[in-house]
Parts: sequence; C-alpha cells; structure tokens
Amino acid sequence: MKKRSRSISVSRWFMRNWHWLTVVVLVMAAVVSATLWTVRGSRSSLHAAGQFKTNEYPVAVTGTAEQGYALTAGGQVFTLKGWTQQSEGVELADNATSMVLSASGRYLLVLGDRVTLLDSALQQKWSRKTTAPSVVERGTFTTKGQVTVVYSFLADQSRQCVTYDLAGKYLTGYKVPDFGRDAQVDLASTGTLVLTLAGGNIYTVSPDGKVIATFTVPNPDVKLAGLVSAVDATGTRILAGYGRAVSGTADSLPRYVFDQTGKQVAEFAVPAENPAVRAVGGSFLLFGRSAQLVDKDGKVLWSASKLNFGVIDAASADGVCSVLFQEETTSQTPVYYLGVYDGTTGALLHQWSTAEAEAPRLFQLPGGRSVLALGTGFLVLEP
Repeated sequence: MKKRSRSISVSRWFMRNWHWLTVVVLVMAAVVSATLWTVRGSRSSLHAAGQFKTNEYPVAVTGTAEQGYALTAGGQVFTLKGWTQQSEGVELADNATSMVLSASGRYLLVLGDRVTLLDSALQQKWSRKTTAPSVVERGTFTTKGQVTVVYSFLADQSRQCVTYDLAGKYLTGYKVPDFGRDAQVDLASTGTLVLTLAGGNIYTVSPDGKVIATFTVPNPDVKLAGLVSAVDATGTRILAGYGRAVSGTADSLPRYVFDQTGKQVAEFAVPAENPAVRAVGGSFLLFGRSAQLVDKDGKVLWSASKLNFGVIDAASADGVCSVLFQEETTSQTPVYYLGVYDGTTGALLHQWSTAEAEAPRLFQLPGGRSVLALGTGFLVLEP
C-alpha cells in the first residue's frame, strides 16, 4: 500500500508541475541547439592562414594546392611557401600586369609588354614580344599544351593572336582588325578567340585564324547599351547582353547564350541590378546587387545575396565559387563579406568578414584557399 501511495503522489506531483518541466526541457533544448549552431558556425568560418605586405598594389595571384604565386604591379613575382610568407622572388621588367598558371602547376605565364614563361621554380624558360610597340592583352594555356596570347598594338589598336609551343617556338598567328577601343577580346582554353564589338556584333575565331561565325546580340529598338560578354572554358558557349538602358530605368535585362557558330541556345532575363558577367568554368556568374550562377543552357543553378550588401567580385577554383560582398554604406571604412559556395548546389561552405579602407580584389585558389588582395598586401584565408 505504501508503494502505491508513493506512486500516486509522484503522479500527482508531475501533473501539478508539468508546465515547469516543459519550460526546463525547452530551455535545455535551446541551449543544445545554440551549442550545435555555434559549432557549425565555427566550422564554416575561414581563418587567416597568412598575411604579408607588398610595396606595390598587387594585380594578380594564383597557385596550386602545394604552391602559390603573387605578382605585384611593380613586376615582382613572389613564391608563397606554405601560403604564409613570401620567399625570394624574381624581378620582371616590361610592366607585368597579369599572369596565368598552367593546370599542372608547372608553368607560369606572365603578361605585360611581353609574354614570359616561367617554370615552377620561377626560372625563365623563354620570353617573346613583337617588333612594334604592343602589350599582351590576353594569354592562356590551351588544352593542346600550347600557349596562345593576344598582342594589342599601340599605334592602331589592332591585335595579333599568336600560338607558341611550351619551348617558345612560334607555331601560328593571325592579325585581328581594329574594331575600336571598346572592343572586348577573350580567349578560351581551346584557343578559340571571341571578339565582342560595342555595337553588338560578336566574332568567333578558330585557333588557326578562321572566322567561325559572326552574329549580333539582339537590341530591340536600340534601347540598351553597355554590351558585356564572356566565353566559357570550352569556347563553345558565349553569354552576352547589355548592361543598362539608354534612357529611363529597366527592372530586368535580357541575356543570351550562343554557341560558337552563333546559334542562340537560350534567352532569359536577369535583374537590372546584376549587369556584370564572368565565366566560371563551364558556367557563368551574373552579379551586382546579388549573384546568380547560370549553366551553359541559361538555367539559373543558384543565387546568393546579403541584405544591405552588393557583390563587387567573384572567383572560382576546384568546384567552389567565392563571392565578395561590399556593405552599401557611406562610411569611409566599409565592411566586406566573403562567402565561399559549393559551385554545384550554392550551399554556403565558408565565410569571412573584414573592414577595409580600400576595396580588395578576390582570388579563389585550389585547396579551398581564398585570397583578398589589399592595397598593401595579401590576406590568405582557408577553412
């Protein structure tokens, strides 16, 4: 009987105090949830793996998972050993402006008043320039294991596309006519050249200099201006469209995807606040107020945005896409937010925020490393 009475009394106690127990359980659940959220947050945050200074504003940085390189505006290439410090570099004359690393990581192509090929130890293999004053406007390692560059001549704004082998031997070349200062030129890794004219015409040219196609980006009633374009890594897809309305405002802007023969593959509309376009492997990134990744058929794969922030730069490597946001503020020291996303799903993988007086440039490196190029140096970030 005593045991039964005790059981009844305990039951009555639970009935009288069930609401207090509920509160306790909810509080404990909230604490556990907050703890788990904190752990997930700490896993997704980037941390500074290295920070170093340069005397000049750096214009390019790239690298493999094992080795990195940085190039300053003064023409100095530095090897980043362990991604933490700059080691001995090499002086490059001829106003070096950008560089491209081969897929193997064995060669570094430096572009400026001339084109120079360095090996992974930063030893010069060869260097070439034209007899007439010119600058190297574009350059790439092709899928055939060659080097293709575009020289822009200073006298008449004409261009010459030249292909060398890895030993520096001239293989082939052709002249590109002068289409004016606003003409844009781009190279695919296949060696295909894409020339975009301000008036809306696009030329695709084969590696041996033959015009594949000429086509025009639609501009109904000539109401749009500011043509932008990008070619994907294969050279078989070109995304193009106009970035602004001639008069008034537009809520959306048309974008077109063409193949290299000029056949229109897709047409779609993007928010007028996202006028910029950039090739990301076999896809395209549209950005401005937010960012959208579009595949080769014009399908939006994912989008990313941040309240009170706009997108100012983007980069990709190893299947991830990094997007740099800038706070929309009048402050002299705005806040920048870096989001690193899965290139396929758009899931946020890593993040970072910082306040800087000067707008940084963004580079995404293999191995999940992101680099912010600041006015005084580099900040290397990793998971």
